[in-house]
Amino acid sequence: MSLIITSNQGTENTPQISNAFKPYSYQNRLLNTMKIPPNSEIALQSAKINKNGLFILDRTNSNFCHYFGTPVASMFNDNIENATQVPFRATIGAGEAFRAGDVKNEVNIQDMVGEIQKGINEAAFHPSLITGVNSTSITVGANYDSSNEVFEGFSFSTTQQTAKTTRNKPDIVWSDISKNQSYTFTEAGGEVTSTDVRGFYIQNRQFPISQNKGEALFNFSQALTGDLNRANFMVGLSRINREGQFENVGETAFLPTYFDTTIRGAGDLLKTPIYPRGQYVYADICVLKYGDELRVYQSGSRTGAGVQQGIYMNEVIYYGAHNTNFNTVYNITTNSDNYEKVKFVLDNEEIQIYMVDAAKNETLLADFKTLQANGAVKNQCINPVNATKWAMYPVMSVARRGGAAHVDQKLSLESIDHYSNYPIYNETTYFNYDWWGWSQEYNQTVFCKELEMRDWNNHSRTVSQHGLGANGLLQPYTVNASGGMTDYDSYIITARSIEYGRTNTEICNTQATLGFLGDPVSRPVNVTLLGGVSNSSSVPKLIANISLFIRLNNFTQNSMNARQGTLSKIIGHLPRFDNSGNETGGLYFEPHEKTYISLNNPTELLVNSFDIDIVYENETLCTALTGKTIVCLHIRASK
Repeated sequence: MSLIITSNQGTENTPQISNAFKPYSYQNRLLNTMKIPPNSEIALQSAKINKNGLFILDRTNSNFCHYFGTPVASMFNDNIENATQVPFRATIGAGEAFRAGDVKNEVNIQDMVGEIQKGINEAAFHPSLITGVNSTSITVGANYDSSNEVFEGFSFSTTQQTAKTTRNKPDIVWSDISKNQSYTFTEAGGEVTSTDVRGFYIQNRQFPISQNKGEALFNFSQALTGDLNRANFMVGLSRINREGQFENVGETAFLPTYFDTTIRGAGDLLKTPIYPRGQYVYADICVLKYGDELRVYQSGSRTGAGVQQGIYMNEVIYYGAHNTNFNTVYNITTNSDNYEKVKFVLDNEEIQIYMVDAAKNETLLADFKTLQANGAVKNQCINPVNATKWAMYPVMSVARRGGAAHVDQKLSLESIDHYSNYPIYNETTYFNYDWWGWSQEYNQTVFCKELEMRDWNNHSRTVSQHGLGANGLLQPYTVNASGGMTDYDSYIITARSIEYGRTNTEICNTQATLGFLGDPVSRPVNVTLLGGVSNSSSVPKLIANISLFIRLNNFTQNSMNARQGTLSKIIGHLPRFDNSGNETGGLYFEPHEKTYISLNNPTELLVNSFDIDIVYENETLCTALTGKTIVCLHIRASK
C-alpha cells in the first residue's frame, strides 16, 4: 500500500505564492519514477482546500446605483433637489440576472469582480469617467486580508481623466438636424455656407465639449451679410436629440423628448426668436441674433407657461446693472465693438460665454459667478449644467426672416476641446456612455425630466431653498486645481435611500452582496482632487452550496460522470460541508469510508507525476479556491 501526498507549490506561511500555482489545478512531478504494482486501486484519503465560496445572483440581490457628484450631505437642507445629478441605476453583470428570469447565476469572487465591473461601466456617464464605448475609469477590485487569503469585500476606485484634445476647424464635420432633414448647405474645411433660402440648422456630432474648462469657439463674422434685419443666426451647444414627430403629421424635428411646444406667450412672443422658418433651432445654451439684438438662451423648465410638462429655451437677460460689460441688450447689427466670434467655456457645472472681437479681445457676455456677484437674479445668469447636458455638442443655424431672398451666410466652429479618451460619436453605441442617449434609447427620460424640472432649473420659480437667497439660484460647482470636478465624489448606493431619492434608488438591493450592510451609501476614502475609493464596510455574503470533485488526470482509472454522460477521471467527492461543518474558508475533508477505484493495470504502472484538478460536477475548474491545496491519495492492491 502507498500513501501519496500532493499539493500546489508554496507553503502555508506564504499563501500568496501558492496562489500563483493554481490551487484548483496543479501538477506534482516526481524526482524518481514510482512503480505501482499490477491490479491496484486508488481512493481519496483526505483533502484540504481554501474555498472562497460563491455569489448566487438573481433579481433580488443584483441591483445598485452609482452617483457621481456632490454628496447630499453638503447640499442646502441636505436635499437632493438641490443637486444637478441623480443616481444612475446599475445591475451586476449588466442585467444578465434579469434576462435569465428565475435562474440563479453562480459566480466566484474573481468572476464577481468582472460582473460588477460590467454594471458600473453601464452606470457611469460623466465624460471625465468615460474611457471607451464600454469602459470607464472606475476600477472594481477584490480586497483581501494581510495574508491575501481571506476575502474582505470589494473596492471601487474612481479616477477622473484630465487629458483633453483640441479639434480644429478643418476636422469639423456637420450633420443636418433641420426639420425633416430637408435644408441644404455646403461645408468646406469646417466652414458652412447656406444654400437654401431657409438657411440651415446643423450639429457637429463628433465629440462633446469637455467639462474641465473645455472651450468651443464659433466664428459668425460672415453671417452678418445682406439685409441684417432679416438675417439671423445661432451658435451654441446641445445634447444629441433623436429625430421624432413634430407638431404636424409627416414632419420630424430634433428636439428633447419632453420639449414643451405649447409655450408661446402673447403673440408667440416666446416662440418667434427660436422658431425661424417654421422650425425650432434647439440648443441647451446658445447665443443668437434676433433682428438687431444679441440674445442668450438656455434650456430649462418654465412652469409659468404652456402645459408645464417639459423644458423650453428660456432667454437669459444678460444685460442690465448686473453686467458691467453690457448695460443694455447689444445691437449686433451695428456691432460697434466689432465682435466676430463667440466662445463657450464649460467649467464643470458653470458655462461662461465670451464675445471675441477682431483683435481677439474677449469680453464676458454671460456666466453665473460674475453676474450673480453683481446682483443677477433668476434668469439673469446661466443655470448650472445638469446631468442631461453632460455631453453637449456644437450646434449652429442661420435663417432668413420673412420672404427675403437667399443670401450666402457662413458660420464655422474654429475649435472645440474634448476629453482625449472620449469615444467619437456613433449612433449605435453612444447611448452606452451618454446618459441622455441611454435614456432615449431605453425610454427612461422620465428621470431626466424630473431632474430638469427642479426649481433651480425652472424659469418660473424663485424659491429660496437653494441657499442663495429668495431668487431660486443654485451655485454651480467648478473645476479644481487638478482639472477634476470640485467636490465631486463617486458613491455606490446599495439600498433604497431617502436622501438620494426613493424613486431612483428603489431598485437597490445589494447591501449584503456588495458588503455595505449598515452603509447603504458608500463612504469614499483616499479622496484626492481626481478621485477616491469606496470599500465594502462588511464582508459580502458568500454561499458555498456547490459540491466539488477531485480529478486525477494522468492515471488509468475510469469513473462515469452521468450528468455529462461521459467517462471521467474523478476519484472523490468533496461535499458542501467539511468534517467540521464549515462551507467556506479553510476546509478539511476525510471520508469515513474510502471508495476505491480500479486502476485497470494488469501490468506494473510507472508514474512520473500526479496531475490534480478540483472541479464542479460539470468538470469545469473551481476557480473559487485560493491559497494552499493538499490532496492525499491511497493506493492498494485490488481486493
